[in-house]
Amino acid sequence: MDVTIEKNLQDLWKVQQIDSRIDAIRAVMGELPMEVADLEDEIAGLETRVEHIQGEVAELKSEISNKKNAIKDFQALIEKYDDQLNNIKNSREYDAISKEKEIAGLEILSAEKKIKDLTAQIEAKSEVLTATEESLDSKRKDIEFKKSELGEIEKENEEELEKLGKERDAAAKKLDERYHRAYHRIRENMKNGVAVAAIVRNSCGGCFGKIPPQRHSDIRAHYKIIDCEFCGRILVDEHISGIKAQNEEDKPKTTRRKMRLTATK
Repeated sequence: MDVTIEKNLQDLWKVQQIDSRIDAIRAVMGELPMEVADLEDEIAGLETRVEHIQGEVAELKSEISNKKNAIKDFQALIEKYDDQLNNIKNSREYDAISKEKEIAGLEILSAEKKIKDLTAQIEAKSEVLTATEESLDSKRKDIEFKKSELGEIEKENEEELEKLGKERDAAAKKLDERYHRAYHRIRENMKNGVAVAAIVRNSCGGCFGKIPPQRHSDIRAHYKIIDCEFCGRILVDEHISGIKAQNEEDKPKTTRRKMRLTATK
């Protein structure tokens, strides 16, 4: 059985009304979900940075440890060379051992200088690590608070959102698949999420563009789905939207005013 255009418009309007109510509830939540997601990304980045710096500091400390061990080895060599110098037999042997002792001494000086440089690097990285850990701690406190706040808001609206979700699923099942796809495509391109707009005072309820009389008549005829020539939203007339009184809100006032003037005369 073919579904009439009017029925499709009614179903589209119903889905839009439910989606708008869901959007309104989520708007109450404000930017919290996005803020929580951003904080989670920041925290993950800071945690990675902390691990990276800790790894670098550990490597630097390991290098310092190796340099200290090397110094001990060279000091032991120097002691050995001193003992040998005390038992030297000729000048050539003395010069050779003295040269080796001098080289060992230079190696110690080089290692001590390297330890000094590595220590300075550790101090610098430790400062960065402390600042990063403080920032991480602050972000964790922020996300804990925001998650708690978000949880309270979600809990308050959980029942309503669940109810609307079921209504939405039921309404969407009645929609023709082509119109459902078109609806989502238009909705995704609209900042306020309105894909189906009612005609209000002969204008599009989405962008307020004026609708020509002939186009308005075509919309009322329900012989095809017509979109707004300005914003592309699907348009529904007062019969579908049920807001006829708003379209003609000013007319009764004008009529009543004329009647009162006539009665006075």
